[in-house]
Amino acid sequence: MNNFLKGVLFGVGIGLLVAPMRGEEMRRQLKERVGDLQGYLPENEQLNLYTQRVTDRVSQTADSLKGYAQQAASTVKSTASNLSGTAKDAASEVKDASQDVAHTTKQAVKSTQANATNTTNTSNSY
Repeated sequence: MNNFLKGVLFGVGIGLLVAPMRGEEMRRQLKERVGDLQGYLPENEQLNLYTQRVTDRVSQTADSLKGYAQQAASTVKSTASNLSGTAKDAASEVKDASQDVAHTTKQAVKSTQANATNTTNTSNSY
């Protein structure tokens, strides 16, 4: 933060130096403005305190975001595992159901064939 403010002041100073004024007048005006700006700047200790507070808050926020990201990753893994298990169970149930349908269909075909054979034999015996 301190370096930023110094950079801003330096940039303002350069801008004033290249402005179209006489050198003596420019230096006088620059000196006045720097004096005015120094009154607005907080002390070095205060800047350090602000910097430390901002750093602490950023660190806390980063830790919180890291925790949230870990929770989200854990939830995604858990959900994926649950979905995988559900998909396997569903596939097994579909397989069992298709086997039951196939077995029932085979029995129905055999029964129909047996009835047809019995009907034919009965018709021939008359």
